[in-house]
Amino acid sequence: MLERTRRWVARHGAAIGVAGAVMVLVGAGWYQAVVTPPYRFIDEQAHVGYVLELQQGRLPTIDTPIDADAGGPALRERLAAEPERRRDVWVANNPPLTYLVAVGPSALTRALGLPGGPLLGLRLVNLTAAAGAVVIAYLLGRDLAGGDRSVGLVAAGLVAATPHLGFVASVAFNDGMALLATTGVTWALARVAGAGGAQGRRAVVELGLWCALAAAVRPMALAFAAVAGALGLVVALARRRDRPAHAITWLVGPTLVASGWAYARNVARYGDATGSARLFEKFGRSPGESLTDILTTRGIWESVVRTLTTRRLETPLPGDPIGWYRLALVTAALGVVAAGAVVMREAWLRRSERIGRRAPSPPPRLPLAAWATTAGLAAVPVLLTAQHRAGGGASHPRYLLATLPMAAAVVAFGIVRLGTRWSGLGLVAAVTALTIVQTRTSADWLADNPSGLAGTAAARPIASGAVRNGGLVVTVVGLALLAASVAVARPPGRFADRTDTPTG
Repeated sequence: MLERTRRWVARHGAAIGVAGAVMVLVGAGWYQAVVTPPYRFIDEQAHVGYVLELQQGRLPTIDTPIDADAGGPALRERLAAEPERRRDVWVANNPPLTYLVAVGPSALTRALGLPGGPLLGLRLVNLTAAAGAVVIAYLLGRDLAGGDRSVGLVAAGLVAATPHLGFVASVAFNDGMALLATTGVTWALARVAGAGGAQGRRAVVELGLWCALAAAVRPMALAFAAVAGALGLVVALARRRDRPAHAITWLVGPTLVASGWAYARNVARYGDATGSARLFEKFGRSPGESLTDILTTRGIWESVVRTLTTRRLETPLPGDPIGWYRLALVTAALGVVAAGAVVMREAWLRRSERIGRRAPSPPPRLPLAAWATTAGLAAVPVLLTAQHRAGGGASHPRYLLATLPMAAAVVAFGIVRLGTRWSGLGLVAAVTALTIVQTRTSADWLADNPSGLAGTAAARPIASGAVRNGGLVVTVVGLALLAASVAVARPPGRFADRTDTPTG
């Protein structure tokens, strides 16, 4: 009986841990979703307006007026206080995938008479998609570590517990779906490069499908997918993992079919594939600093990283923990240095094997090509964010979320290899504790800074009391499950199966 239990735990421990990591994100995200008043953050009204148009069988443009009557009292109150330019569906330059997924859930929350009406349905879709990204983050971390489940679990935990992600995933944006797609793209690219034991042609097909999903969410994800597709093509052909015609067909074809029409529509209506020029004109934005100046301005990136690692809201909260931010920087640096050292040592051992100076390195062998290609891909959101700001936009921290899973995998790998899986788990527990504190603090800040008149639908939280506090209980239970899974995890040299052992 004891042996059977041990085998069951060994077989299903990773799944339990991933479920725990998902609970960490979903619990705190649920709390944020129901404590945040309807349409408290300005882009929510436009995203919901897109959903409302699709429910009526219409595809909106960036100048389509938001149907306030279909949205309910809170949306009417919010739009009444907005200037004319903010009463339109200005996010209609995005392809419709996220909003199509939200059509049903938004109709349901509206039919049930829940506060915010269709808003809550879109918030829950956003949160669910982000939870899916946590699952893929586990696979990415595991495969890059040569099948080490503990690294994958710590990586998933770090993604789930990242303070700002829980906020972004809990409001009515499309960032959760974008994170799911871009995390899938990163993982698929790693598999093309030899991580995770995927066969070459199958991995190329998977990358093409993930790229199509990313392109169908929003323009920034399309650019991310385009770079990933190009890297995947180069790697697949260089390593002879696929034929050119097959690789190009799958890396380009699904994207053209799924969303090529949407970007062609943008070109016809707005003059460019993203619609950015018309949007900047609509909101009176003009080009600012040069791309080089933005990339080299320390303050910009310091603020972005601080928000991602320590802040719940994008707005600084009273008593934001400066010490935590410094600790986050030191921890991240240690993780990156340790990971780099291990990967470089593996590369040196490989070279020594080829020239006959050393015996073959013990398994598992790290997928070095996957490390190189995914590290390069992780830099793309930084360039896209800088370019967006140079054109007149804002460098919102959420634009860098596509880099988060790779960063979490690197830090998890470095911390686990530098110390033990327990040090990785301790890091996840510390970040989760910070997230819980910041989540409660953000609730207090929102109550003290309403966006509408006191007592109106736009100023009240969607739920309170046990309904919201239950979310934090789910987060704590999820952390306990993750800890139990890490406790029974075994290094791939002692416990491994086919899905854990890479072939490249």
